[in-house]
Amino acid sequence: MSKMKAIILAGGKGTRMKSELPKVLHKVYDKCIIDYVCDACMEAGIKDQYVIVGHKSELVIDHLKDRNVTCCLQKEQLGTGHAVMQAEQYINDDDLILIVNGDMPLISPYTIKSFISFLELGNYDGALVSAVFDKTPAYGRIIRDSYGNLAKIVEQKDCNEEELAIEEVNIGLYCFKGKHLKESFKKLDNNNAQKEYYITDIPYHIINVGGRVGVYMIQDPDETQGINSRSDLSIVTRTLLTNTREKAMDNGVTLIDPSSTYISLNAKIGKDTIIYPGTNIQGKTTIGENCVIGPNCHIISSTIGNNCIVETSKVDLSSISDNCKIGPFAHLRPNTKVDANCKVGAFVETKNSNIGEGTKVPHLTYVGDSDIGKNVEVACGVITANMNIKWEKNRTTIKDGAFIGCNSTLLAPVTIEENAIVAAGSVINENVPSDSLAISRPKQTTKVGYLKK
Repeated sequence: MSKMKAIILAGGKGTRMKSELPKVLHKVYDKCIIDYVCDACMEAGIKDQYVIVGHKSELVIDHLKDRNVTCCLQKEQLGTGHAVMQAEQYINDDDLILIVNGDMPLISPYTIKSFISFLELGNYDGALVSAVFDKTPAYGRIIRDSYGNLAKIVEQKDCNEEELAIEEVNIGLYCFKGKHLKESFKKLDNNNAQKEYYITDIPYHIINVGGRVGVYMIQDPDETQGINSRSDLSIVTRTLLTNTREKAMDNGVTLIDPSSTYISLNAKIGKDTIIYPGTNIQGKTTIGENCVIGPNCHIISSTIGNNCIVETSKVDLSSISDNCKIGPFAHLRPNTKVDANCKVGAFVETKNSNIGEGTKVPHLTYVGDSDIGKNVEVACGVITANMNIKWEKNRTTIKDGAFIGCNSTLLAPVTIEENAIVAAGSVINENVPSDSLAISRPKQTTKVGYLKK
């Protein structure tokens, strides 16, 4: 059985982006362009990925360092055919090689799998994807013979007037049998207007020696939108967000104003959840059923359970269990875990903390590097002071059933045991035993008639 490999072309400069950043590192909503393409290939079952890098290659390589991909350097940008040749050492005769432009973030795993099946079922030696748009873009034209089969591809800059009138275009997604691809490398030349080695010449060379190259016309041309400018970037982003909104609504989610709601491709939202305007849901976020989110929430790669309310708050790399009320104006910073039936209220900030079931942190409180048990009441204005003068972080532990009075400061490391009470306005720097009352504040002094003197 053939082994699938993907070659992703990501070496271009992207001159029209007018940016110091490589084109493929620009973001479509919440994720870099190159990440969409790598993820689509992975979800289509292609684990062996070879990314061709060129302009500012060190930035792209660094961005991809946590992925299981191989980067191949194209020292000189001499065209798409030359780019593919940089991965030649990884191509075996019996491999199936998918070649995809790295600036095509909307391509779907379903399309990739369908395209590969098209090649295999048709027993083609190679295949490419074509599309017809309402307005023909500046892409290479598909030239067919009198039988309707592919004859060649002509880049727009090399087209004559008759060829320019052709509406079917090549969108930059190919698949070749490894043996035919490598044999074609030897025949590539730069005899064209750009003086570059074109990948689009490879199908012609395969056909010229008696091979068969199929053309798979894609059903949804929007998937093939490439990015060469900031305008293209905005168009692709708009298409992505339109698709994710439609998907959410099809799955039973209510969007009060879809046009002002922003949802990641990787987000999952349960039915009967209501999303209010101004809400951004980014990354691999999962939201359960029967929730109310917004308005103006920002949720990043977090998990929210069922029957939760998150109002005008930010939740970043955190998890919230069922039946919780968050906000308004709460900020859950990374590694916050909120158990079921909790309240984290107005102007509460948390970080790297665990909040136990049934606990209430109603308002104006900072909870950092803390472990709070079940059914704890943390009153207004409490601070867990987690850093000492040596810039060392320490943890605060508040156990089940404890009560922390308003405007108290807990100086970590410190433990408040079960059912203990900290009186309002206290500064606590020693552990408090269970069922105890801790008071730490100066005796009040009142000078009667002071203002008359």
